[in-house]
Amino acid sequence: MKKVMAVMAALLCLLIATASFAGHPEIPRITIDELKKLIDTKADIIILDAQQKAIYDKGHIKGALSFPWKVEVTDADVEKFPTNKLIVTYCDCGPGESDSSDLASQLIGLGFENVKILGDPAIRGWKKAGYPLE
Repeated sequence: MKKVMAVMAALLCLLIATASFAGHPEIPRITIDELKKLIDTKADIIILDAQQKAIYDKGHIKGALSFPWKVEVTDADVEKFPTNKLIVTYCDCGPGESDSSDLASQLIGLGFENVKILGDPAIRGWKKAGYPLE
């Protein structure tokens, strides 16, 4: 059942990515290496993994919080996050970074001032580079 859910999630991400290939080009991207430097220097950032919790639990960027994508993020969902702190969102939806891009856009709409998206290949590139996972 878990494999079926993972396959369905991957297909949904692919469908969303195909439908919104460009994502939100107005939102800045951050590279894998730039994020790694921030983590290594213990920068005061919030990293949000927009994948489903089951995928997050299988391995995520060290220090990232599980924040599965949803249609509407509310103030209550983000009340503990400072609005001026750098927030980096990521997913594994390929070009367009659809889930992380949409999450970043919603955060900006809620008043967050410093939001970036981990650019494609996002978590896949992170893993390929051998960077730490939890």
